[in-house]
Amino acid sequence: MEKVTINDIAKVANVTAATVSMALNNHPRISDATKRKIRALAKELHYVPNASARSLASAKTHTIGLIISDMAEPINASTVRAILKKIQQTHYKFVLYESYENPDWDWSKDLYHQVSREKRVDGIIHKAFNLREQDSAIVDSLVVPMVVIENALSWVDCVDIENKEASRLTVNYLLKKGHRKIGVVVCNSPSKVLKIRLKSVTDTLKDAGLSLDPQHIFQELLFSPENGARAADYFHDLIDKPTAIFVIAGDYVAAGLMSRLIELGYQIPGDFAVVGFDDLWFASYLNPKLTSIRQPLEDMAEAAVDMLIARIKNPEKPVEMKKFKLNLIIRQSA
Repeated sequence: MEKVTINDIAKVANVTAATVSMALNNHPRISDATKRKIRALAKELHYVPNASARSLASAKTHTIGLIISDMAEPINASTVRAILKKIQQTHYKFVLYESYENPDWDWSKDLYHQVSREKRVDGIIHKAFNLREQDSAIVDSLVVPMVVIENALSWVDCVDIENKEASRLTVNYLLKKGHRKIGVVVCNSPSKVLKIRLKSVTDTLKDAGLSLDPQHIFQELLFSPENGARAADYFHDLIDKPTAIFVIAGDYVAAGLMSRLIELGYQIPGDFAVVGFDDLWFASYLNPKLTSIRQPLEDMAEAAVDMLIARIKNPEKPVEMKKFKLNLIIRQSA
């Protein structure tokens, strides 16, 4: 008689193998009714757990994995540095995995499963602002817990920032400075974070009796200085130009925008006020110094690491969400 596997149980129960695995391991995301059903089927089919797999699943690596996309982006490098600093204060080791995110998440899903199933780490921290509510199956299938940074999801522990309030703060500041035509630079990605920032710009202008001219929105795919330079060329070619530009795509893009505007002969903030997002280390070294929204990266890193370690120790604790307020750091560019 062939040995019964979790795939056999899954077929009979009409559920996924991941659901069977989690039910047999008392995962908190599986309902008690489903757990009882799966366990009864396992007993009926004479399922015997693989001893070596059980040993692997229960073994501790004392290692935290960080999954992050495109380390060339300064915000991602700064995030890694902040998390590493916090992990070094614990008894855990640290391993970095770089993912190149795409809209259908195939590559990231494969990486999740590879890291989780091989039990290389005890938990994962992922900076994943493209994850959506409907992607919950990704975490359901993981063997180890995960904390997500820069996202707000109901099914996984999250550390997020107040994106909506940050945009409102920036737009109101520019309005107080006398600007009525505000341009926006955003990357054309599936990120709901950028959509939240952009919608808040639109809503804040509407509250002030104004509107965001669709021609004053520039968006391309890449988070890069080159994208910022293309945005500068775009605004330069407009007949009806904005007087201020909010680069919600981040300081990395804002640096390219300012450099190209200056090459084109514009004065900052005289002709264009410019505000970035993230307040990266180089913002105060640009000329003029960049006004930007500051993310409290070290506080966020500390919260993420603490949250993950708590989840490792207590897998059944309620899902946790922590949001951080952002500050507008005013410098010379606006």
